[in-house]
Amino acid sequence: MWNVKPAKNDDEYFERMTRTVFTAGLNWRMIEKKWPNFQKAFAGFSIPKVAKFTAKDRKRLMADTGIVRNEKKIEGTIRNAGEFLKLEKEFGSFQKYLDSFGKDEERMLSAVQERFEHVGPSTVRIFLRSSGCDLTPTREEKKWMAATHKK
Repeated sequence: MWNVKPAKNDDEYFERMTRTVFTAGLNWRMIEKKWPNFQKAFAGFSIPKVAKFTAKDRKRLMADTGIVRNEKKIEGTIRNAGEFLKLEKEFGSFQKYLDSFGKDEERMLSAVQERFEHVGPSTVRIFLRSSGCDLTPTREEKKWMAATHKK
């Protein structure tokens, strides 16, 4: 369904997750246009750096007109960086965390949703697909694929 390259490292997974979170409910073209500003504002999506963001950093982000200033998503992104650090300690990497679920796709999707903020049922699927995970299409995704591939 998607032609994407797998994420190379945890920072790239983190960036793709954040992009999916900020795109949810908004126009993807706007996020695309602002993405270089997001990369700068969030320290190039360096997980250790973002996890250490302080109240001063949060205030800076809320004043940055180059990004989407959604306080809950900004806070969630900082907390999600902390979750990536915890996973690194526990599993070695985000990819190894995903691999720990084996072929149990439903358990993996549920666990990622529970562990990270602003990652719901649709967001988790979009994030993982954009990161190179080959997920079994849902009924809705099958309908969409059939409709978009008609000749």
